[in-house]
Amino acid sequence: MTCRNCHDVDQRLKQQEDTIVQLVHIIGSTNKRVKELNERQLQLLPLFLNDPAPATTTTT
Repeated sequence: MTCRNCHDVDQRLKQQEDTIVQLVHIIGSTNKRVKELNERQLQLLPLFLNDPAPATTTTT
């Protein structure tokens, strides 16, 4: 491998590392948001379980 090839491989490797770092950050942010939404849903769930179902009327 020539120095030029080494440089190209080095550049591609660095670019892939940067991409992986970005993806890990995206996954971390997504997991955090999912956790927050799950916690919020668990807090609201008792409100829905205690409310009686709305009466439905049928028209003929």
